[in-house]
Parts: sequence; C-alpha cells; structure tokens
Amino acid sequence: MASLKKGTILGIALLFIYGCSDKSKPATQIIAKVNDDEITVHQLNNAMAKLPAIPAESLDSVRLDLVGKLVNEQLTVQQALLNKLDRSSEVMMQIEASRREILTKAYLKQIIAGLPKPSAEDSKKFYDEHPELFAQRRIYSLQQIIITAPHPPLAEIQKLTANKTMTDIVAALKQNNIVFSASAATRAAEQIPLNTLTVLPSLKDGEIRVIASPKSISIVKVEASQLAALSEEAAMQRIPQYLMNERAKVAINEKINLLKSTSKITYMNEFSAAAAPTPSLPSPATKATHNNSVERGIAGIN
Repeated sequence: MASLKKGTILGIALLFIYGCSDKSKPATQIIAKVNDDEITVHQLNNAMAKLPAIPAESLDSVRLDLVGKLVNEQLTVQQALLNKLDRSSEVMMQIEASRREILTKAYLKQIIAGLPKPSAEDSKKFYDEHPELFAQRRIYSLQQIIITAPHPPLAEIQKLTANKTMTDIVAALKQNNIVFSASAATRAAEQIPLNTLTVLPSLKDGEIRVIASPKSISIVKVEASQLAALSEEAAMQRIPQYLMNERAKVAINEKINLLKSTSKITYMNEFSAAAAPTPSLPSPATKATHNNSVERGIAGIN
C-alpha cells in the first residue's frame, strides 16, 4: 500500500512538471527567442547541413554565426508578416512554387530510396564495356556544332556537311536557316555524352563526324587528344554512383509515364500542343544532362 501511494505521488508530480512545461518543444531544443518566436536546434542543424565541410576548429564559430543569421532572418520574417507581405500575390506564388518543388523532390527521393544498389558485378561490367572512360580514357580538344530538335533529317545534314571545314559548315547551316550552337573546348572523356564518346576514339586529329542522338545532331571535330587513363581501382570507387544515377533516371521516368497514363490531363486552348510526347525527366541526383551524369558519377562530383 505504501509503495502504491509512493508511485501515485511520483506520477502526479511528474504530470505536474510536464504539464507546466512547453509541450511542443523541450527547453533544450530552443537556442534563441525573438520576441514571441523561437529558434530551435533543428533549424540550426538544417542550416548547418547546407554548408560545405567545416573544420572541427571552426565549428563553434560557424554555429554562432549561423545563430546570428537565423535571428536576423526571424526579425525580417516578423516584419514581413506585420506588413502582411505574406498576403501579396507575388509572395504567395513564390511560396506555392517552393512548396511544389519541395514536394516534388521529396517524392522523387522516395522513389530512389527503394532502388537496389549496384553490385560489384554491375560496376565491373560497366568498367569492361566502357574502356573509353577508363583504361583508354582521353582528354579531347573539340570543335562542336549542335543542332537541336526539331531539325532536318540526319541524311540531309550529312549531305550538307560532307567534305567541308567547320567554317564552311557554319556558313551552310546559316544559309539554310538551320538553328545551331557552336563551341570549342577541351573536355575529359567523362564530360562527353556516351553516344559521342564512343565515336571519338575512331577519329583522327582534324577529322569531322556527324553524330545523331535522340534529341540532337552533333557535328564534331577532334582537334587533338591525349591519353589520360583512369585506374580500375579509382573507377570502381566512382562507377556505383553513376549507375545509381542512371537507375534513378529510369525509375523516375517510368513512374511519371505511369502516372500520366492513369491520370486525366487536359491541355487548354493554345496549350493543346503540350499534349505531344515530352522528353523524359532527368534524374534529380544529377539535375543535369546525360554528360553531367557521367561526369558526376565517374569523376566523383557530388
């Protein structure tokens, strides 16, 4: 009986203590108060996560600096709300756009989270199938003309460019009102789209080749190249991320296409042309074109 009474008294005491405290946030989570608003350690951690790697000796000063910035930010937020800026149409549209972007990224991240990781066998197979990226990797000095869709048929472009210099090709494209972009750059193998890269080793310095891809036609001239092989050990550390990026891209495109096929989508008035098939979405892990995906996956750019 005595022990029961003791337990009851303890329970009442604990209930009283927690009942009188802030039920939403433990005191240890609050790092600052700005008028009636609180800044929590979670907000600080979120801000810290967006920063690049910080040396251990600088961690405390960086955290203090961020707390100051969060306080300043909260002060401006309070004034914006006081001035009812959150009700302006421009701000409301920006908030909604941010909300849509955040939810989209969260959903795509959820899709990617369920994908199997590439095996060692997958990585070795990719290594063996793409010597142009590894054992025979080269750095190329290129001149390139890109003609994006819609464009004339490949045969017409080939006929138009046959036996011409790059200068003559530019003039011919202009004369035929064909839209294009031209560039000259030095690029490592992993910075070049695979469909182009697989052709380059067969080209001699000074040779020009027309290369077709699903979305464009490229006219490429190899000015010069030099061997810069990547060891198998280094490659095997980086290939899994590239393969994961590619799996993510495929999974996302399949999911989006499935959602389109099972949803009712109506384009109105002059936007009816948007009902035509659209290009596949890029992987959110790469947020870039295919060549950037290769560069990040193989060269280890995160």
